[in-house]
Amino acid sequence: QEVLVWAGKAISPSSRRASNGRYHGAELPLIKTTSIVRQSPKDLAELLMDSEKVKVYNKMSMGRTDVKVFQTGIDTQGGAFGDGESKIVRNLTKPPMVNSIIEFVTCMHARKLCPSDTRILYANGNGSAEDEEESGAMEGYIVVSRAVTGGAWSANGDSNKHQHLGQGETLVRNEILLGVNILKAVPGEPSKTELTSVTHVYSPMIPQMLAKNAGVK
Repeated sequence: QEVLVWAGKAISPSSRRASNGRYHGAELPLIKTTSIVRQSPKDLAELLMDSEKVKVYNKMSMGRTDVKVFQTGIDTQGGAFGDGESKIVRNLTKPPMVNSIIEFVTCMHARKLCPSDTRILYANGNGSAEDEEESGAMEGYIVVSRAVTGGAWSANGDSNKHQHLGQGETLVRNEILLGVNILKAVPGEPSKTELTSVTHVYSPMIPQMLAKNAGVK
């Protein structure tokens, strides 16, 4: 399966100040990938949101738990927390040949793509106005992840009080500064998804000079 990969950094008028540390993670690379997955957009979105199935696609995961569920159902419309499903999860990962256990505490949200999403995607070069008029609203889903920090969610907070570590193991908090998955239906092929992902991650274990290669992998 072919995967297209791009790597870069956020560009803004204040990028020079950002690189001096004013904005958390501004010096870290953003990784974008696009590929075709042989699964429908809905099935893939539900898979990404199902904490019990995280090991299906992440072999390094030690498991993910739902810490706080705000709303369930990726097809929910007009719920108490808006459309879609939202929750805070805790994921533990054990990379090979590393004594540390990597911890992520993340807010995840998934919902159907809506017409305003379509206009934004086309405006960013993913098609043309003519395409939009012909196809209408884009069929698919969006899954967004962002780190949760501070208070009980801090690395030394309540979320870690019952964590039992093995001998020589340490728990290291990493942050998904931004994770976005756009799952678009492939026209005429309902069992396939065009998956575009953007990932921006902070890991204190990875030197900045190696962050790009690590992010791509």
